[in-house]
Amino acid sequence: MTTTMKTKLAGSEITEIARKYHFSNGGDYEYVGVRTQEEPFEIGEIEHLSKVWIDGEETEELLDGISVTDFESEMVIMHGVDHTTRSGYYYGEHIAIVCGNFATYGQDEGEIIINNAVVMEVIS
Repeated sequence: MTTTMKTKLAGSEITEIARKYHFSNGGDYEYVGVRTQEEPFEIGEIEHLSKVWIDGEETEELLDGISVTDFESEMVIMHGVDHTTRSGYYYGEHIAIVCGNFATYGQDEGEIIINNAVVMEVIS
């Protein structure tokens, strides 16, 4: 587990950082994702759950895990400086690689919900 603390990375650079945690590349996790948020990350288990969003509005209903973008999805670009008008972007200054061995698919393109998630690397 490390802290990279680089800023202004492209989506492809974020994907390369995340790749090493996936079991197919010698890592320990079946699910690897990227998360951007306003609050700083700490290395280790994530204590909170993501909330359900309906029509662009956050609700009080909780998901069964933490929402991330699958590292293999082209939507990782939404976390990078190279995001486009088509892809949009995630708001927040803090980006991390989040991993786990249990997940479900989310509603957004490339979204997965990781149960018992662990922050493995803080990018910014």
